[in-house]
Amino acid sequence: MTSPGSRFARALGVVLVVAFGLVVLPLVVLWAVPSVQALNRPLAFLACAIGYLPLPLVGLSLGLLLLLRRRWRLLAVGALVLTLVLGSAPWWRFPTASTPRPGADDLRVVSLNAEFGQADQDTVLGLAAHADMIAFQENTPEFVQSLEEKGLARDFPYRLGTAVYEAYGTMLWSRTPITLAASGHTKYTSLVARSTVRGTDWTVATLHTVSPLDGSRAWEADAAAVVDLLRPYTAEHLVVVGDFNAVDAHVTMQRIRAVGLVDAMDGWPQAAGDGWQLSWPTSTRIPAVLRIDHALHSSSVDAWRPTYVEVDGTDHRALVGIFRAR
Repeated sequence: MTSPGSRFARALGVVLVVAFGLVVLPLVVLWAVPSVQALNRPLAFLACAIGYLPLPLVGLSLGLLLLLRRRWRLLAVGALVLTLVLGSAPWWRFPTASTPRPGADDLRVVSLNAEFGQADQDTVLGLAAHADMIAFQENTPEFVQSLEEKGLARDFPYRLGTAVYEAYGTMLWSRTPITLAASGHTKYTSLVARSTVRGTDWTVATLHTVSPLDGSRAWEADAAAVVDLLRPYTAEHLVVVGDFNAVDAHVTMQRIRAVGLVDAMDGWPQAAGDGWQLSWPTSTRIPAVLRIDHALHSSSVDAWRPTYVEVDGTDHRALVGIFRAR
């Protein structure tokens, strides 16, 4: 005869296994078969939670722990430990004495979705003080004019891109002369530029791709346009920054990286535990839960893990990336 406590534990185990199993299975499928994400808008949005997969796996393991008989509980304990270890992977890399530190000759790029040009300009000026280039998405005419009036154009006299209302404007500001290499066939402006910074030739691209809100076909098509835009430049010292409207696990990000690009989050750590960084949305009511602003680079470039900085007036954090040519 089982005690009331045992019956309650088993009932709780059943609830946990069923509830978390219903969450885990779709996420595992979307992770294992990324092409499924592009079948429709709900699946693309659900895939945003793949990075949080360890959480329902912990709940599933706890449920199994309550359900299994003693001789099998070690399996549940092992699954629980494995989940916790894998879930903490972003914090594994720590700076050491042999970790290179950024130097004066390394390229520094700031990228920010200004949310229709509403980003706080004083914060932007502070970030610009240590940057070689600044990439803006959702860049509007008033935003540009305000930055010019505050003196940014004196230090960054070279510009390419567009200043357009709503989300269509994308612009690259530079301290050194830049030339347009290409622009993409994306809904919002995407561009590739070349510049020589402290003796090194750099190719810098800034992107703003559509989100799954525009529909899975438009989402895929925009990513395909980005692939076509970037592929000719992967043999150069290429750096790509912007608002990708996709998380690491999204099929669109995987296709973009597949042209020969590396995520800067795989680079050298600048601080302990800097791997788990989120960029959107930032507001007083909703905490940031996703990282959709990214920095990528070609194989001839090394990078430090980017840092993300809060900026008032916009729902995106600014990305600050540092890169070194090999």
